[in-house]
Amino acid sequence: MTTLCIMLQHSIAQPQFSRRALRFCRQALQQGHRIECVFFYRQAVDHAAQSDDADTREVQQQWQQFARQHDVALVACHTVAERLNIGEFAEGFEDSGLTALVQAMANADRTLQF
Repeated sequence: MTTLCIMLQHSIAQPQFSRRALRFCRQALQQGHRIECVFFYRQAVDHAAQSDDADTREVQQQWQQFARQHDVALVACHTVAERLNIGEFAEGFEDSGLTALVQAMANADRTLQF
């Protein structure tokens, strides 16, 4: 069993990257691997923003459901969130800094970026 740290860097406006990462996470768990956390960094922090856009909400809800179902932390970089003027996070997303990413990477066998 491998422990993974997943890092997303693409905006939710490019949902193909998010869906690819989510599909990978599901397959990894089915194969018996463990996910330390999913860290949303750079433009991907917008996954955590409250939104009324239907397409954005669909992708966001898929991550929220995945996190609840598999007890996986969804962590968004608070420094980037501040720069993007994201003040309030959607349910299921927590804010933290790069220290959380480094700690997750240290606890994981591998880190994968999407």
